[in-house]
Amino acid sequence: MSKILAACLLACALAIAHAAPVKVAAASNTEPALNEIVKKFTAKTGVTVKVAYGPPVALASQIANGAAYEIYISSNEEYTHKLQAQGRCLGEPRIFGLGSLVLWSLDADFHENGWLEWLRQGKGKIALPDPESSIYGQTVLYSLNHYQLAEPLRPRFVRAPDVAHAAALVASGKVAGAFVSKSQVLDRSRLGKGHWVEIPRDSYPPIRQTVALLTPAAGHPEARQLFDYLFSPESEKIWRAYGYAKP
Repeated sequence: MSKILAACLLACALAIAHAAPVKVAAASNTEPALNEIVKKFTAKTGVTVKVAYGPPVALASQIANGAAYEIYISSNEEYTHKLQAQGRCLGEPRIFGLGSLVLWSLDADFHENGWLEWLRQGKGKIALPDPESSIYGQTVLYSLNHYQLAEPLRPRFVRAPDVAHAAALVASGKVAGAFVSKSQVLDRSRLGKGHWVEIPRDSYPPIRQTVALLTPAAGHPEARQLFDYLFSPESEKIWRAYGYAKP
């Protein structure tokens, strides 16, 4: 009888473990697209997913310090490779897309064809993700240096923790414009609001968005299932719809 009870308890424990949500840490720029992907994944499999969004450098630090995330989605491949070197990954991180940088504004005088002149002549504040913690922020400076605008615009910069916060500053009217990811302006809540221009890709290095399957996923097959689903044709269609180009 005790053996039967033990077997039943083990079966229950395994069922509970498998019922636990997959824990994901994701760069905030992926939120609009990832929310759709997770919704489809859960509807298809019944597996729930819990996502923590934030600056990728902060999330990577949490993971390095033992946070029990199972999947890490980063806008900076450097962070996933560091975690791999620390033995925190199961296999190689994979690139799901290339990020796109855009300038977004609610200013009626902002027009796609005249964005450089708008930046030169404008007097309002411009938000950008903090270059010290965001690859998108670093990319902004790289691109502005290409156009010889980084130094002239520096007094007008307002630093935000990440692209989500930078976009929120525009939406609230606190800044004249912001450099954000294309996914932010394609978010359904922002579609058709203001104007935006995609910054030419030849003015900055590729933003390689990566996904890493982390060691806590070893005992959770549903985490591996979600990791694979992130690269499925269904998910790829969503990534592309939110501006992530093929790597």
